[in-house]
Amino acid sequence: MPVSREKLQEYLDQIKDLTIIPPVLIQVVSLPDDNEMSFKEMANMVQSDQILTTRLLKLANSPFYNRGNRITSLRDVIVRLGFRIVRSMIFVAMSDSIFQQGNYRKFRDEVWFHSIATGVFGANECEKVTGLKEPDMALVGGLLQDLGKIILNTIDRKKYIEVLNEFLESGGDIREIEVKHFSVDHAAMGVAAARMWKLPDVVVRIIADRHLDAEKRTPMGTYLTFADLAVRKVGFGSFTPKHESDMLTVMADMDFKADDAFFAKIKQDIENDELFKFSLTL
Repeated sequence: MPVSREKLQEYLDQIKDLTIIPPVLIQVVSLPDDNEMSFKEMANMVQSDQILTTRLLKLANSPFYNRGNRITSLRDVIVRLGFRIVRSMIFVAMSDSIFQQGNYRKFRDEVWFHSIATGVFGANECEKVTGLKEPDMALVGGLLQDLGKIILNTIDRKKYIEVLNEFLESGGDIREIEVKHFSVDHAAMGVAAARMWKLPDVVVRIIADRHLDAEKRTPMGTYLTFADLAVRKVGFGSFTPKHESDMLTVMADMDFKADDAFFAKIKQDIENDELFKFSLTL
């Protein structure tokens, strides 16, 4: 089903002034990697948000990150844990604000928890599976791959509930169901909105990659497509026969093989991950 460009522009006009992605997140993800100026800028951006600062300190002092010395300042968090880890922590700590328009069971299960699981798995396995040393970008990409679903749900929550109900009952292609109800799908909506809000090109590309043919995707896009499908297979979101077929295709594209033990470990690792557990408390 073709996407209506007129409807897409109409929806963009509706959301252009909404803070679906908080400005601090756009600023943080746009910072150049790991230099002294980035550390200072990140600290300045975050410390003005008391709730975010409190959440980061709570995370930093959890058993996974703390090594015996209590962390009491934002600067200590960044210095001890490093720029990339803290950038990931900021996104998880603010993930509830991104998904706040979807605070109902089906949306939380199918979109929020699925997105966090994709990001966490993506970050943890990125280098091991692909050799890409960008775990923070894998986490951000996993969280924002379904940005278009968040936006469509924000535009008309009642209608998006109908989309999710039809998808979960039929196991059909959710993009086709979205076009039937909205005249656009989440893929086109997410890319267009990311460009409008001036997200970094690398993030826009990750969102776009999820629905491109294999030869057009970046290595990170291919990997996060696999991550999306792999976490579905182990229970974080629905897993349809089409997802199964897509996963076999993308694994062949990656020249990657995985057995039942690999998938069992995925589920265990995500459920034990400190960022994922923290997200459940938001």
